[in-house]
Amino acid sequence: MQQNPAGELEGFQAQGHPPSLFPPKAKSNQPKSLEDLIFESLPENASHKLEVRVVRSSPPSSQFKATLLESYQVYKRYQMVIHKNPPDTPTESQFTRFLCSSPLEAETPPNGPDCGYGSFHQQYWLDGKIIAVGVIDILPNCVSSVYLYYDPDYSFLSLGVYSALREIAFTRQLHEKTSQLSYYYMGFYIHSCPKMKYKGQYRPSDLLCPETYVWVPIEQCLPSLENSKYCRFNQDPEAVDEDRSTEPDRLQVFHKRAIMPYGVYKKQQKDPSEEAAVLQYASLVGQKCSERMLLFRN
Repeated sequence: MQQNPAGELEGFQAQGHPPSLFPPKAKSNQPKSLEDLIFESLPENASHKLEVRVVRSSPPSSQFKATLLESYQVYKRYQMVIHKNPPDTPTESQFTRFLCSSPLEAETPPNGPDCGYGSFHQQYWLDGKIIAVGVIDILPNCVSSVYLYYDPDYSFLSLGVYSALREIAFTRQLHEKTSQLSYYYMGFYIHSCPKMKYKGQYRPSDLLCPETYVWVPIEQCLPSLENSKYCRFNQDPEAVDEDRSTEPDRLQVFHKRAIMPYGVYKKQQKDPSEEAAVLQYASLVGQKCSERMLLFRN
């Protein structure tokens, strides 16, 4: 599901915001923008202080390492209370494997956002302690929301809703510096699952057609989802996946420490089931990715 920060990130200050993102204050009778609400200044004598920090999780920054244990304790309580996991299940190693380790390489190109690309934790600090963490990937074209966990004692704050709005504002903030970074991805949308269905309230939003892989406005998808759990969203019966695998022999295979096109690899194989497995892989990843990725075969 896709959509068209505050915090501290090695000097990336979250309490402030780029002036260019915020036009002059609207007249009092005009509705406030998302940024007006998210970044509204509080008086010095406010009862509580909220701070949002964006810290790189992979490779782990010094800020991430310093707050790892506190962040894990919030995750553990969240899994136990919200998801009813037994106390011995959300271990620190499981937490690290699930939400900290990442295959993404950290990059900081000169034309990219100040924070760079890669995997991050967006930490929400209230009065000096972590109450929630949004796990996000910052990519060249989008911010991808991976997971959110929070202290169950603060459930009344609707932190899931607030974090999504905050991440949307953050995406728009990054877009000011990096124009191609234009989308916010909320991950899977499952219409029959109450814990997923809330994602449909953010508009405008699109869902990806599972057959033609084009984005379709969610308003057009909802009637079909009311009738069936699985739907083809693209209403054109003639439409196909434009990136479908058409030349499987060009697929790249890593076999016996050598990279070779599938056309060469298949000549060495005698098992007919091997061809079926490789062709299924090709159909799932598409032509472009099959030529850029390596399929490992024993």
